[in-house]
Amino acid sequence: MRIAIVGVGAVGCLIAARLPSDAHQVTLIARNTAAVRTIRREGIEMTAPDRQTTRHFVDITDDPLSIGQQDLVILCVKAYSLPGVLATLAQLIGPRTAIVPLINGIPWWYPHGQPAPLEGRRLRSLDEDGSLAAMPLDRVVGALTYVAVETLGVGRIRHVNGWQFMFGDPAPPRGARKAGQATAEEIAAVFRAGGLEGTAVADIRSHIWTKLWGNLAINPLSVLTGAGMGAICTDPGVGAVVRDMMEEAERVALRLGVRFALSLEDRLAASAAIGDFKTSMLQDYQAGKRLELDAILGAVIELATLVDVEVPRLQAIHALTALRAQTRDDDA
Repeated sequence: MRIAIVGVGAVGCLIAARLPSDAHQVTLIARNTAAVRTIRREGIEMTAPDRQTTRHFVDITDDPLSIGQQDLVILCVKAYSLPGVLATLAQLIGPRTAIVPLINGIPWWYPHGQPAPLEGRRLRSLDEDGSLAAMPLDRVVGALTYVAVETLGVGRIRHVNGWQFMFGDPAPPRGARKAGQATAEEIAAVFRAGGLEGTAVADIRSHIWTKLWGNLAINPLSVLTGAGMGAICTDPGVGAVVRDMMEEAERVALRLGVRFALSLEDRLAASAAIGDFKTSMLQDYQAGKRLELDAILGAVIELATLVDVEVPRLQAIHALTALRAQTRDDDA
């Protein structure tokens, strides 16, 4: 299988380092020529949860045309960066290409195949100008990951916790899929062959909500407090805010027909167990990067409006975090 991984952030580098290059033709695609030179020269340096460090040399390019059409394209970019990779994606798509957007939060394709009030809707918090609507949905396989991994520099990552990746179709069954296109189970098997926990699931939306359920509270609160996941979850006062936000989000999810497989307390305990890991949003804030606030929290607020659920706590934390990012940018 010809596999392209778009994005050289922490997750993209982790996948590139682990997928079996002896069985598949795997290429990492960067948009920065300097990053290409660095990773070609030094490889990907990965520190595992047991603190063992390994170096992995991978094929990498900043010229997608040079590798041609792919069987599988894994998009490992921020949700707000997706419109910027459409031109790259167009150069990689062939007759049987499957597209896997491995992004945080609610994906832009969420309304696809859903009943009213989502049917035919475009979530403007995720696709304001409608550009993502051009991505062929019959090629998209939904995905999420629970890995906690951070960037230490170009091609240098620290894997803190988790190996789990999940894949599923946005609108099963797959009758409209292209002949020969990789299925969710086939993609999961490729990940398992690399020592990752790849799983195909029947209802990818419920799993997206389960992950998002904690992240929509913990991520913005980490920006507001500067604290790691463990401290946010276990602090009595801040933990109460987390619970309030999760309860509001649960009401939205239930109105959309989502059922959680675990309790609020179990989801919170799973986050607390990761310890003082900095959320991806806090890492981005401290690095001066744009925050994934719309995908992780803004889209939930938009969905709440569509299903007529009041979410005052979510709206307040969204406003505070957005202002926090704005004042940081103003001071820069």
